[in-house]
Amino acid sequence: MTVLAALALVVAVAAPASAAPVREASSRAAVPKASQSGPAFATTQSVSGRARLRGQVLVYGSRDVVFGARILGTTADTATATDAEGRFELWLPPGEHELVIRGAGFRDLPVKVTLVDGQDLVYEYRLAPDLDGNPYRTVVRQQREVAISSTNLRDDEIHALPGSFGDPFRVIKSLPGASQLAGFLPYVVVRGAAPGNTGYFLDGVRVPILFHVAIGPSVIHPYFIDQVDFYPGGAPVRLGRYVSGMIEGRTKAGRRDRVFGEFDIRLTDAGGLVEVPLNRRRDPACRHKQRAAEQDRKARARVDCRRGPARGSLTIAGRYSYTAGVLTLVQSTARIKFWDYQARFDHRLGQNAQYTAFAYGSFDSIGEKLAPTPILQFEFYRVQQRVRQQLPRGGTANYSLALGLDRSGLSLIKTNEWQLAPRVDVRIPLGERSNGEFGFGIDQEFQIFRVDAASGSANVIENIGVVLSDRFVSATGLYAELLWRKGPVDIRPGVRTDIYAQVGPSSVLPQTTAVTHAIGVDPRLLLRETINQRWVLRQNIGVYHQAPSFPVPIPGIESFGFERGLQRNIQGSAGYEFTVADKFILTQDAYLGRLDNLQDYDLAAATSGQVSEFDDVVIRARGLVYGLETMLRLAPRQRVYGWAAYTLSRSTRTFDQGGRAPSNWDQRHILNLVLGYRIGEKWNIGGRLHFNTGRPYTSMLEGQSAAEALTYNRNNRRLPAFFQLDLRAERMWRFRTWNLQLIIDVLNSTYAREVYACVLSSNGGGFGFGGMASGSGGLSSQGCTQQGIRYILPSIGLRGVF
Repeated sequence: MTVLAALALVVAVAAPASAAPVREASSRAAVPKASQSGPAFATTQSVSGRARLRGQVLVYGSRDVVFGARILGTTADTATATDAEGRFELWLPPGEHELVIRGAGFRDLPVKVTLVDGQDLVYEYRLAPDLDGNPYRTVVRQQREVAISSTNLRDDEIHALPGSFGDPFRVIKSLPGASQLAGFLPYVVVRGAAPGNTGYFLDGVRVPILFHVAIGPSVIHPYFIDQVDFYPGGAPVRLGRYVSGMIEGRTKAGRRDRVFGEFDIRLTDAGGLVEVPLNRRRDPACRHKQRAAEQDRKARARVDCRRGPARGSLTIAGRYSYTAGVLTLVQSTARIKFWDYQARFDHRLGQNAQYTAFAYGSFDSIGEKLAPTPILQFEFYRVQQRVRQQLPRGGTANYSLALGLDRSGLSLIKTNEWQLAPRVDVRIPLGERSNGEFGFGIDQEFQIFRVDAASGSANVIENIGVVLSDRFVSATGLYAELLWRKGPVDIRPGVRTDIYAQVGPSSVLPQTTAVTHAIGVDPRLLLRETINQRWVLRQNIGVYHQAPSFPVPIPGIESFGFERGLQRNIQGSAGYEFTVADKFILTQDAYLGRLDNLQDYDLAAATSGQVSEFDDVVIRARGLVYGLETMLRLAPRQRVYGWAAYTLSRSTRTFDQGGRAPSNWDQRHILNLVLGYRIGEKWNIGGRLHFNTGRPYTSMLEGQSAAEALTYNRNNRRLPAFFQLDLRAERMWRFRTWNLQLIIDVLNSTYAREVYACVLSSNGGGFGFGGMASGSGGLSSQGCTQQGIRYILPSIGLRGVF
């Protein structure tokens, strides 16, 4: 098996369940936790004919406080609201009182209290989240920023989507413009470009992969993710170096009000997270009053000094897979391992600055148990330090420094890529009414590549030395943009310039050192016009450049051979948003892109096992991509949630060998139907239907050789269409201060067979792991050998949040 063939034959075995949103529970009022005469705050004395009711309002099923909840009585003077700690204080006349506690996103809680003269009662109340509430802040957005069309998905649309396993990043596969290389591989194909042309970012820092191999969970715990921005096109200039889609996850600030934790146990892995506030100080003035009151024995006052919000927090999370042990029970030859970790420290630096240090890493390995080395091994590590500064008039400045290491093991070859990435981004408001903003920044990255090769693999390195070599790369990105709003029109012009330089072996004389360079200039323009409350128009056009890269993203293999030139995409789109009867949101976008010097990939050649040169698999081509993306989504905050997303697309290439033909990544029709329903307070069920037509492949006609087929009838046939049905059910148990969920998720419940390649070779073969079956016969009537896999992946897990 060759290096590139090993990549093409990666297969998955385990699909874990994941996080799901908190649902309803009955509101409860606890028994008074304290009762005493006299006041309990500061030095306020007892008032004749009055009594005091104090309390704290929290969320039922957790220890979160409810800020801004209103406590309403029968008159205007019997009303108050909770503070940042969920506490309130209300003076009432003696007698029986009927109150209502009302909080945004929660069900009203009616309570009755009976007070006597001079009494001081302390209660704890817990509110149940409304069915239509929004307990999660995580948002997946398709083109989120100003002057760009946006589709915001939240709550159950993210955390309870079947087929996503609760990971916000996986929702992208169900959005318009995105398709999958294979259901069991963690790669996204955006608008007919290779998976390697789509970039992944976390807080502006590039990461090589988002998911563990073998349909594993996200490499970052979902709790950290505040929002996910998906740009199939029209990305802002602060993001670059990719010619197709860009996916950016943004982490949320650490909470500083209390200790938070969660755990989950699944059939294949287990994980957990704990967050601890740091440096929670008490008010010094209050502490002085408290000591004075303690010394005054005659004073009836009891001073209650509460802790203020913490200045910082520490969050630690991790996941470990015991898949290998599970596979031993059902299949003795497979070996799959993965784990990840995250550690983040947040701290406030004065009034106008915030410091964050975030360290995270991921490891994946897949192979055979008896083999000395794995078929495939990925790992990467990042340490990012970031300071966010508030500037006058609402401006911001972000200073970031990231250190990284990406490593891959392919057969006997191991690659290492060390990274140093400083970044500065500044936003300055313009105009007296702040209806504009000017942004600029620098995005620098230094890359050091080192290759480790075992003996006997020198011939492999010589054949694909353009990819695997010791070298140094500098990538300097400079960008500036203007965001301006004039009445109903938003306009966002910008330009980005990336300057690449490389010092490494010459592609002509491998024993010598050469310096190569390339420059890409990316002007972009984005527009958005609001016609009325129901109609919004949006357009964008721009240029996108990318360094030469492998068509399937592999950690540690990128930015090679600048003498090959940069990949380029000139792309534009036009579309609209329309609200239908306040129940549905319809969006449509037509797009067109011209691709030049693209690094494309011949999957059939890779899986044939007859690869001798790098150019046998990775080829250069130019082409067009165009299509229509449609999405009809149920308006949020309903018991029923979901959407229908349909992409009609065409991706063509002009190959040096074979002329104009459909792209290897072309899928004409892609359909995703997502539907979920919240049943009362305890149950949540949902389903996802995915359908896509097959990608093209080259079929040998009678008497043809493989080379002749690629020359005269490249990509003349298509793989079979694929239909997939994912199901999910959740059961919630809510206790006073924590909740527990049972999650059952079934991927590909119909046990459908997915064909991912057709190989121009008579040497067919199949393999399978666990609940999967794969196979291929000899040379078929289609002139090639089909490579496919049949699988069904059930997952059962428990998740607790406290």
